[in-house]
Amino acid sequence: MRLHVAFHPSLLATGALWESLTPGVPPTPVPVDRPQVCVVVDVMRASTSLVTLVERGAGPIYIASSVASARGSPYSRDGAVMAGEEEGLAPRGFDYGNSPVELSRAAVRGRPVVFVTTNGTAAIRAVQSLGPVLVGSMRNGEAVMAEAAKAARDGGVDVTIVCAGREGGFGLDDAHCAGYLASRLLDQARYDLTDGAAAAVKLYRSEPDTMGVFTRATAGQNVIRLGLGADVAYCAERETSSAVPRLGRELRILGDLASNVT
Repeated sequence: MRLHVAFHPSLLATGALWESLTPGVPPTPVPVDRPQVCVVVDVMRASTSLVTLVERGAGPIYIASSVASARGSPYSRDGAVMAGEEEGLAPRGFDYGNSPVELSRAAVRGRPVVFVTTNGTAAIRAVQSLGPVLVGSMRNGEAVMAEAAKAARDGGVDVTIVCAGREGGFGLDDAHCAGYLASRLLDQARYDLTDGAAAAVKLYRSEPDTMGVFTRATAGQNVIRLGLGADVAYCAERETSSAVPRLGRELRILGDLASNVT
């Protein structure tokens, strides 16, 4: 099995199925999306917030495509907790922002949540059709990669760590976290590394000071500028949670509930 790291959802690993439509004729490649276990990372802060919400007993958590979609959902009118961010802060009328520190104190146990962020929720929605979709962070690394490894073995498929990135591009914080998660997976089993996975592992191992990396990353600097520096430290903490948000279990896609991946 392969281990791939996509530094942005647009860099997902794809494959080709070989098939022959005529007996005796050599098969030809047919491009398809490669089935894979996806571990989505938006460590600063959406994936950390989702881990925290699951840890706090919230659920189900509906992943919205936009703030407008979240506001217009029937759940928002039925008393669901509204959480997320727009330009880093809680949108008007939302109960909570995308602050994992704030959510760690929130009264959400047993309550549905509608959640939307700029990059993280978009990444989850981008990979919803590929296979099991899990959410990873520094805080749940061992637990999420153990579940990913089992799902990959059971399905005979690859594992891809999908970085949400930042505004359509590379995010240093997500790449560092992806390298950490890849290292945890390699502690459990042998995988063939793609170039993306090898790069992420090397990046993490060359500078394992997570707090230092997160503080320098553009995402971390923006969070600090918003006066939410405690979130950076919270996101940098390792192995504090066994919660693993999974699409079709704790997480649902808002507006397309019938097609949730299990």
